[in-house]
Formats: sequence, structure tokens, C-alpha cells
Amino acid sequence: MLVEKITSRQNPLVKRFRRVRNGGEYHLVMVEGVRLLEEALSAGRHFESVAFTSDLDSTDRGLALKNDLRNVACRGAYVSQHVMEAIADTEHPQGIVALISRPYLELAALFTPSPRMLVVADALQDPGNLGTIIRTAEAAGANGLITTRGTVDPFNGKALRASMGSAFRLPIATDARRSEVWAQCHDHGMKIVVAHPPSRRIDKKTVESRPYSSVDWTVPMAIVVGSEAHGIASDALAEADLLVHIPMSGTVESLNVSTAASILLYEAARQRQFRFEQNLAEEARQT
Repeated sequence: MLVEKITSRQNPLVKRFRRVRNGGEYHLVMVEGVRLLEEALSAGRHFESVAFTSDLDSTDRGLALKNDLRNVACRGAYVSQHVMEAIADTEHPQGIVALISRPYLELAALFTPSPRMLVVADALQDPGNLGTIIRTAEAAGANGLITTRGTVDPFNGKALRASMGSAFRLPIATDARRSEVWAQCHDHGMKIVVAHPPSRRIDKKTVESRPYSSVDWTVPMAIVVGSEAHGIASDALAEADLLVHIPMSGTVESLNVSTAASILLYEAARQRQFRFEQNLAEEARQT
């Protein structure tokens, strides 16, 4: 990494960081903070540019990251605190940001080979919720995640921070058409399981759902969670093989979507005896 010194907010590289931060160059994402850059490096992501301040030298972890980045073939910039504040997306920057290539995966690639468990985020709008779902999906052993059109970008700053690096590791296909997702699920023998409240009127008919704990989660399935404000789209309900809900006491109508997704994912993991893909692969190598 070749390093230059930048003190002006009008520098072209500074402007480019801001442009990427604001979504102006879709093939790149801006990553901020020591933890996320460590995760991006560990995941083998391609770095284009890095900007850092003297704050990075204040911790052993920051110094170690800076040393690791010396071996990365990318543009580097030592910037003033004034410049970093213009670049960063957070209120209290940690002293380092980077531009990396956006992870990209075709929808069909998620189904090759046929997966055992996928998560479909359908029209979610809150990046914190989506990032938390991505993190939980990885932890619970999901094979990947799909976002449908109209869903917030899983690689924007808030979603990346909420995922705590999982977005760099979990296979994610974005901006998919619902019809293509349902077709892939049907073609690969995956049940479409939709989180939906019990006994709700939809299109002049009552739609029933089952308590999540009464469902067999060991079969291949795609777990669909819907918009925080509007729930699941009608075409998703029409394609669902199974509707499930989480029983609640009192007058509480619903749970936060990331909380609900976590409950469903970990019920699936429990029923599968927490035999995650990496554990199965290790068992196969040992035998």
C-alpha cells in the first residue's frame, strides 16, 4: 500500500469516498472501523483505497491492522481528523475507512449445490434489522440470504455494522425478483416458509398459520421475513408452503423482524442438532 498525505476535503479521493458512501458507485462499498476492515481482510475482499488518521496508532489492534494493510495492493491516504470527519459515516470515526469491491452473487449460484436453509428478506427497509438478520443467519448455519427488490442494501454502512462482518462471509444475492426466488425454491425442492401472524384476513379470506415450534425445520427450506411496516407481499403468501407464527402473550401484536427471524433460525438450528455445514464437512474429513 502506497501512502500519500491528504489535508483537504476537496481532494478527489476524499470526494470519491463520499460519493461511494452515498451510493454513487454501486460496484464499491465503504467500510468503516477496525473490526469491519479486519473482517473484510480475513474474507479476502478486494481493497481499492484506504484512508486513516493518527488515531489508528492509538491501539495495538489498530497498529496490527495498519501493518496488515501495508501488504495490500491498494491506494492509501494518511488524512487529517478534519478530512476523516468529512468522509466517515459515523459520528465518532475510529480512524480508518476503506473502499472495497462490492460482493456480488447471482441468484442461481445460491442454489448450486442445492442449499438446506436460506433466508429471504422481502422488502425490509431498516438496515439495522437486515444486518442483524444476516449475522444471525450465518450464526445459525444458513447457506445464504436473498434480498428482493425494494429491500435496503445489505452493504450500506449501517447494515454492514449491524452484520458485524457476516455480510462479507455469508453468500448474499441482492435485488432478486420474487417470482425468480420462488421458482428457484420450487425447482430445488425447498419449502417456502413464511413468517405470518395467525388468523389474519388477506384478500377477503382468513389465512391460518402454525406455531413455529410445531413445524419440522429439518427439511430444505427458505425462511421468508417481510417488511417491517407491511408484512409479507401477497404473492409470497400465495407461494408459501407453510405459514408460521411465534405465539405471544398479552396484547403484543408483533416482534421486531430481526428478533422473529432469530427465533425461527435457531429453532431450525436446534432441530438440526446444530450440525452446521462446516461441522459436517469436518466430520466427513475425519471419517
